[in-house]
Amino acid sequence: MLSKAVFQAGYLRPVLTSQLQNSLVLASSTRSSSIGKHIENWEKAHKIYYGPERDTKNFPIKKMPETNPPVRMGFVPESFFQALYNKTGVTGPYVFGAGFLTYLLSKEIWIVEHGFAEFIAFWIGFYILQRKVGPGLRSHLDKDLDLFRKKRWDEPIEAAKAQASVSIKECEEAIEKESGQKYLYEAKRENVDLQLEAQYRQRLADVHHAVKRRLDYQVEVAATNRNFQQQHMVNWIVRSVTQSITPQQEKESLSKCMQDLKGLAARA
Repeated sequence: MLSKAVFQAGYLRPVLTSQLQNSLVLASSTRSSSIGKHIENWEKAHKIYYGPERDTKNFPIKKMPETNPPVRMGFVPESFFQALYNKTGVTGPYVFGAGFLTYLLSKEIWIVEHGFAEFIAFWIGFYILQRKVGPGLRSHLDKDLDLFRKKRWDEPIEAAKAQASVSIKECEEAIEKESGQKYLYEAKRENVDLQLEAQYRQRLADVHHAVKRRLDYQVEVAATNRNFQQQHMVNWIVRSVTQSITPQQEKESLSKCMQDLKGLAARA
């Protein structure tokens, strides 16, 4: 009850989680190391068995035959006859078989008893059955074998090849897309450079505008001071001249002006 309460409270959950993660990591590392070891042993055995040092002429690589070797009389291998042809001729294997059978019977190694007729009848029936049913049964078994091989061997290999072809095509497309990333990066880099250039030129324009505005301010300040000084000097000169003229001079000037105007009018 106490352990159940502790587990429900969640005190053991971090410990169990960490142990589970450690066990998964250990299992994956062990599995990967085991697979790598198997692959290494397989490559070593393949190098020894199919390596360049093997004499494939005198010791050819054996291959599993697709069909049974040919026979004669239903059970005697063809290789037996071929081995005796060069030494005994064509009739040699048959004479050897008849002599061996005679030897077995004469020495009573093979004893002929009352059940011998059943033995002969059995093999005669077996021979007739093999001649009648054998070809159809052989074709049926070959067909089943072809279907089994196609279902269990050819189709999985074709499916694996198709899947591998699809994977290779996808990988090639991914590689091609990845090779195009450099052009994208170059375009982005050029875009960033253009943005930096635009920002640099904008900042130069801002600095130029700010400096021009300050220089214009200084020019206007200098022009204002100069205008103020000129206006002040003109006002001072006019005021000084006005103050220096007496009423008598003003009266004489006006009289002189009147006379000049009258003279001009008489000439006109």
